[in-house]
Amino acid sequence: MRLFANMILLMLLLFPGIVFAFGYVDAHGNGSPIPGFNAVSLGLGGARAIGFGDALSILTNPAEIYRIPGTSLTMSIGPAVLVETVEDSSGRNMSNWIALGNLSAAMKFQPDSRLAVAAGIARITDSSFDGIYHIRDGNPGSPYYGEIIETMELTVSGGLYESAAGFSWRPASWINVGLSGGLRFGKVDFDSTYLDRKDPENDTLISWGWDSRSFCWHAGIIIPLSLASLGVSWASPSEHYDGRIAAGAILYTGEFKQGAFGGEIEIIDPGDANELQARIIGQFHPAGSLTFRGAFTFSDRGDEVRRKGIGLALGVGIAFGKLTLNSAYFCSSIDKGGIAFGYTEAEDIKLSSSILSVGLNWNP
Repeated sequence: MRLFANMILLMLLLFPGIVFAFGYVDAHGNGSPIPGFNAVSLGLGGARAIGFGDALSILTNPAEIYRIPGTSLTMSIGPAVLVETVEDSSGRNMSNWIALGNLSAAMKFQPDSRLAVAAGIARITDSSFDGIYHIRDGNPGSPYYGEIIETMELTVSGGLYESAAGFSWRPASWINVGLSGGLRFGKVDFDSTYLDRKDPENDTLISWGWDSRSFCWHAGIIIPLSLASLGVSWASPSEHYDGRIAAGAILYTGEFKQGAFGGEIEIIDPGDANELQARIIGQFHPAGSLTFRGAFTFSDRGDEVRRKGIGLALGVGIAFGKLTLNSAYFCSSIDKGGIAFGYTEAEDIKLSSSILSVGLNWNP
């Protein structure tokens, strides 16, 4: 009877789609968004509405790809390290794992002075998790008292990718408009294990997962001013991915528009969860070959998930002629409510993430 009850608890804790979150798996089974698809955008905290004309803007605000004239190529890759700390009546428990963070590439062309086209692909969410929960004998007088008698383990891997192509058009000197569309795809695999230390015949392995393919599209507007730029972008929702709208502004520190500071507000799942993301970004260009980037981010979700987070991004670019090597580091900490994996009475849940990305931009 106890085995049956524990297996029911295991399924409730592990099955995706339950309204609480555990580990790095999102409350709705959607995984966690990657905060910046390449080294440039990661160094800007994952800015979506405003930027500096990177080709991978085709997946955030396609109107931005018009900003830098000519042809450009961008590629990035990097890992992510996740740490979850749960405090409950038994004390502090920690799980950690490593996952793929950035993986992206995009190419942009300019066939006309008023038109730019681009195509790109990037990893946009991560659903990885690796956690172990031990159940100890709590019956005084039992020969097993205090010993581990049952173990529950969950391993999750996978995430979503997005590939899209589109254009940016400048119908007038004061506005750029952009549109892109493509395929959002990916799969996530779940493996849960139950081990009965007293009776191995009760050991159980349960595996399941999902595979998703759906159309997606992005739209954006950029209003360029003499020493400023305003931007608005939209990303469509799909299965296992929430729609999002962002708006922001940047002020340039010089006529070449390489140094700047600004901010933006993003709303994830507007009309439903209404999760807020705020970013303050900056880019400093002290020399002809060197560029520094940075951002401070804040997130807040006030529904039953009850999670708040802060993040810090730092990035650098070094130019070698037409080739620029970029790197970025993003770290964040999220406080979450609800129930964590295996801990039905969790008092405090913290998730810390660190993402490193390296890449190159080529402007022939």
